Amino acid sequence: SRDFDAGRIQVKMKDGRMIGLNELVKVSRVEEQPQSYYRINGLNSIYLSVVAEETANQLALSKEVKAYMDGIRSQLPAGYEIHTGYDATEFIREELNRIYLRTGVTVAILLLFVLLITFSPEYLFLIVVSLSVNMAIAVIFYYAFGLEMQLYSLAGITVSLNLVIDNTIVMSDHYLRRGNRKVFMSVLAATLTTIGALVIIFFLDEKIRLNLQDFAAVVIINLGVSLLVALFFVPSLIDKIGLERRKRISPSKPKLKLKLKSGQRMGSVRPFMWIRSKMRRVPVYFSRFYRWLIRVLCRWRVAVCILLLLAFGLPVFLLPEKMEGDGKWAEAYNKTLGTSTYKEKVKPVVDKALGGTLRLFVQKVYEGSYFTRNEEVVLHANANLPNGSTLEQMNALVKKMETYLSGFKEIRQFQTSVESARRASIHIYFTKEHQRSGFPYTLKANMISKALQLGGGDWSIYGLQDQGFSNNVRENAGSFRVKMYGYNYDELYAQAEKLKEKLLSHRRIREVTIGSDFSWWKDDYTEFYFNLDKRRMAEEGIGAGRLFSAIRPVYGRNMEIGSVVTEEGTEKIKLSSRQSEERDVWAMQHYPFEAGGKEYKLSELATVEKRQMPQEVAKENQQYRLCLQYEYIGSSEQGNKLLKKDLEEFNGFLPMGYTAQAEGYNWSWGGKDNRQYRLLLIVIAIIFFITSILFNSLKQPLAIIFVIPVSYIGVFLTFYWFRLNFDQGGFASFVLLCGITVNASIYILNEYNSVRKRFPRLS
Repeated sequence: SRDFDAGRIQVKMKDGRMIGLNELVKVSRVEEQPQSYYRINGLNSIYLSVVAEETANQLALSKEVKAYMDGIRSQLPAGYEIHTGYDATEFIREELNRIYLRTGVTVAILLLFVLLITFSPEYLFLIVVSLSVNMAIAVIFYYAFGLEMQLYSLAGITVSLNLVIDNTIVMSDHYLRRGNRKVFMSVLAATLTTIGALVIIFFLDEKIRLNLQDFAAVVIINLGVSLLVALFFVPSLIDKIGLERRKRISPSKPKLKLKLKSGQRMGSVRPFMWIRSKMRRVPVYFSRFYRWLIRVLCRWRVAVCILLLLAFGLPVFLLPEKMEGDGKWAEAYNKTLGTSTYKEKVKPVVDKALGGTLRLFVQKVYEGSYFTRNEEVVLHANANLPNGSTLEQMNALVKKMETYLSGFKEIRQFQTSVESARRASIHIYFTKEHQRSGFPYTLKANMISKALQLGGGDWSIYGLQDQGFSNNVRENAGSFRVKMYGYNYDELYAQAEKLKEKLLSHRRIREVTIGSDFSWWKDDYTEFYFNLDKRRMAEEGIGAGRLFSAIRPVYGRNMEIGSVVTEEGTEKIKLSSRQSEERDVWAMQHYPFEAGGKEYKLSELATVEKRQMPQEVAKENQQYRLCLQYEYIGSSEQGNKLLKKDLEEFNGFLPMGYTAQAEGYNWSWGGKDNRQYRLLLIVIAIIFFITSILFNSLKQPLAIIFVIPVSYIGVFLTFYWFRLNFDQGGFASFVLLCGITVNASIYILNEYNSVRKRFPRLS
């Protein structure tokens, strides 16, 4: 009950007497000390996360949740509020609106070009109906294969519209010209190259594949359906509507016949006649320019090939500064390309002259790339206090920053989380109209000034496009990392100490830290470490468990010994020793205690040292894990070699079930070995085999493949000039270009072979 009094609990003594618990200990009923704080806009808050099921419609569910929240909000008592902390569907709605707009604009532009080129409403009707049928059939396959319609899926629909219309135009134009469907083989080959390029997405690393697999699946389905539509539906519809190819008109004497309605003057149609005549002359002008360009390129083919090669670039800038080994090649390389004269005077010039756009992309774009996610603009502020601080001290520090932030109406919401006595964070969200303005940067500058005024702790403020701020002066924890695994924690820690001693035996390694996880900064967290004298304890017949059981009642704090059920719920019963507040570490080592019927001093059985220790016990794949970090004074290459050698020797002596391995880290979004770029070679191989079958030749496919590097020049320059981040979207552009750029080449080369077959004597 609520009137429960723990002091009235009866305790039986050894002589059989019963006494009250309050005669042995001081009993008090107090509110449990908070372990953390969480606030929204400076008010104590409870965070409720609503996660949609995998098959749920998030947009519809969001509306239902908001409606339910509105009902709760009207029933809350005064002083209580309910807010939406984060709504993932807001970003989804914005992206959907953009995709709908882009899709509409894409379709409008494509249809406008068709109308301007053909000036035929019937032809435009053919394209619109074919596209509609294609998408209607594709939706059936989306459902059959269980595809989810999300942002990447809709983006795939937008991208594939151009390819779908392309297949329709090629088939319809050929059918109108020749009256047969022989062009389908080239359409099939061109489409299969694009599908083959997209298939490799399903073999990528999981992080990239999850983003792009729905995109690839939608494009593949649309292209597959477009083949069937182009082969069967388009010719049938042409015959049904009686569409005929426009008769060739003499370029020198264009004749236009316009039927005027009653009352319509000739002057009102003259602008239309002039535009139509000029549009019909465009193919003539283009053919003349194309013929002139082909002659020039054929005449200077060697110079053009060299120019394109240099524009793409040779990877001379990737040559190593020095080649390891004692062979002839290594010796010759080090005496020529490895000399200081070459590296300082010749290499910068050669790299720029021969590196081309590839050098700009690799050095200026790719090396600074990162994996991105489009999210809301959020400003983050983290506070840190040194070891030994209390939760109340951290809470008081963060409240001062909260008071400062509460005065800005441009802030939609700020969420505060005081996780522990040493760490707290504030996440600041802005109103929509101020997200893309200069206010976040102004607020960041003001927060930096406020953090410097507050003092008492370290602050780091980041989250915008510019550089972050930190007044943390902690030393770097080290760039060399080792993970150790084992099934017994005590044994694992003992082995970690041995590896630490082995590493410290090298003069270039000064300090090695052992923790439960890796950190960028050295932590000042320390604990008192009991170094047990196992030999003496064995002689006295005392185990580690008995030793700790003997000293814990005297020095223990907040020991949970039970619980009681009240009207308000379960309340814990905790026990704290009065001596734990009165005695220090020296007293713990030298005051006698009883164990096994004899009195001992702790100093006789163990030594107490203060040292850095792991803050928690971590497990990975059901194994205990410890992480060692250190800095090597010297070249990183030499440090890696030394670490590799030490680990090979150390692993040979480790007991079965224990391992030690070096942990590398990589900033690239694509993984450690960039496996996804090797898959591009598979795409090129797929294109080669498909075109070899189509052309019945092993030489002509090479001309098709050589177009791919030329198209990459545009990608390199786009990312470099516009300073775009190269992430999963950039890789998707590489994959798509492999398939798309060869399409036009396949059509042209197939038509070229067809003409040569019909006119063998044509030079």
